[in-house]
Amino acid sequence: MTGQSLDKFPDSVLEVITGLLPQQSKINLALTNYRFYRLVQPLLYETLLFTLSSALQAESEFRSSLATIVGGSNNPLVSKRTSRRIFDLRQEVLLQSLTINEELCTYVKKVVIYTAKGERISVGDEDTENNEEKEDGIEEGVEQIELEDASAANLELIEFIKKHCVNLEQFTVIGDELNGVTGLNGADIDRLKKLKRLDIDDLSYLDYLNRDSIKTLVINKLVSHDFKIKREKEVIIEALSRLDTLMINDDAAQVLFLQYLLEGWEPERKLKLETIKFIHYHGFNDYNIISRKQILQLLRVLDNKSLKNLEMTIGCDHMACNCLEELMDETILKKDFRLEKLAIQQHTVHRDHNYSEKFDFYVSDLLTKLKSRDSIRYLSISYDTPRDFNIGNGIAGNFYKRKKLFLETLPKLKHLETLVLPHFLENVACYEQMMSDLLWNGCKCSYCKKYLPLFDYYVMHHQYYDGLQGYLTDLISPVLFGSAGRVLSGRLINDSNLFTLQYPPLDKYWDFHEGNGITHFKEEEAEECEFNESCFKPLAKCISHFFLTYIHLYGVAVPGLKLVVMNGEYFERMKGLASEWVCVYDLGV
Repeated sequence: MTGQSLDKFPDSVLEVITGLLPQQSKINLALTNYRFYRLVQPLLYETLLFTLSSALQAESEFRSSLATIVGGSNNPLVSKRTSRRIFDLRQEVLLQSLTINEELCTYVKKVVIYTAKGERISVGDEDTENNEEKEDGIEEGVEQIELEDASAANLELIEFIKKHCVNLEQFTVIGDELNGVTGLNGADIDRLKKLKRLDIDDLSYLDYLNRDSIKTLVINKLVSHDFKIKREKEVIIEALSRLDTLMINDDAAQVLFLQYLLEGWEPERKLKLETIKFIHYHGFNDYNIISRKQILQLLRVLDNKSLKNLEMTIGCDHMACNCLEELMDETILKKDFRLEKLAIQQHTVHRDHNYSEKFDFYVSDLLTKLKSRDSIRYLSISYDTPRDFNIGNGIAGNFYKRKKLFLETLPKLKHLETLVLPHFLENVACYEQMMSDLLWNGCKCSYCKKYLPLFDYYVMHHQYYDGLQGYLTDLISPVLFGSAGRVLSGRLINDSNLFTLQYPPLDKYWDFHEGNGITHFKEEEAEECEFNESCFKPLAKCISHFFLTYIHLYGVAVPGLKLVVMNGEYFERMKGLASEWVCVYDLGV
């Protein structure tokens, strides 16, 4: 087969091959001849991801093939305003294509609009960081109006897709800033007969679950707490019983939904879900005690044989409380779920190591006592950290205790294959000694020896706003690496920690000045500062070398581990290589 021309393969083989090609390679292949054009078309239009970012590229990887990204520029030095214009133009071209050739509409199955922070332009955004002049003679006032009216996506295009892409299986808006984009309404849902996933922000839409095709229900923050369901409750319960996946993304919505679901529930009736996501948070003054009781009740009615994937957002802001132990007991001792994928996300308002250590303890306890832990193949643990990475009791010894506990727990998951730690670096950045050690005594390779002193220079010539003290002070290494970690974690699309790897990673950059009030000591230094987005990839590579120390430890602890993702850095185990672990995206910077 070596040397055989690609066009000699049958279509069935070519579909598999082209399905693994990155987006631009698919487009290039489609331009070669009509046969390839027809083969590639369905693959290009099947999953559309709208975002200001571009796909993160590597020489040899398949993840950028997971969706066709309709986005902005991949040049880190292009301003957000210019990138937005490129984004808008690409959407206009897509709208023209779908309008002219309606056959393309039949290929569209999934549409995801990503509107997280940093994915939109807000009023007042300026390009002074890049020292750009006003472009194309557009006056400042006019340009600000354009930005003010800018939506997260082209509304005309989005409405066209809703009305004409009749094979749509999923329409999802991810993020806190919807900025003009709305989800499906009742008429849209009625029209889309093949819909498999239903995202709702109004519980009245439970009326539309009377369709066998809908297998996933996602409940987001509600636009209104008042709702009216027209169908009989038994009909809705039957529809909910047919679901495979239930994901709840908001505490208040969870209370209302579970109150409706569980009221009058028959004890012998079981919900046969394969995947569930819920919130169990103990805040101040027990304001959400109802929510916590509902979750325990929900766990009791779940069928333990069917549940395979579990995601929990958990937290307890009362040090002496044992509510998390009660939750774990309900999960471990009474149900014994045979989980394949487990995702746990921390939620806390405290700035203290002790609450993170408490979270670690309960996670470790869960993984240790889970009888069927050998079935777990995928584990995601996400930490909640303050924006300035400043916590109480953030000394190195406390971090080493947490590190030791994790390394003692990990080997108990003997068949773990994928480990995802979306906010690992921000978590470590809360311990200043660890970050200072990385900056001054970190990796000794020639690359890090060249670049780490430059980032030390950056730290010495900048200041930041200390929120706890209320004044500007000298920049410290935790703010440098923590801020970088937060940007790197933005590579992962935060739909669900269980399924974040189903999306292509995004290319993200930091300008070294955004966030935490980072400024120069003198105004004239700002004009001379050379730290911008072009410096971010070298910093990312230095961070990946820091991660490798932990990756090797995890690899030894779990011999079957194949993939580790830390803050958007992908590490794959490469058998036969001396290094064994390879960083996929920042290897060749």
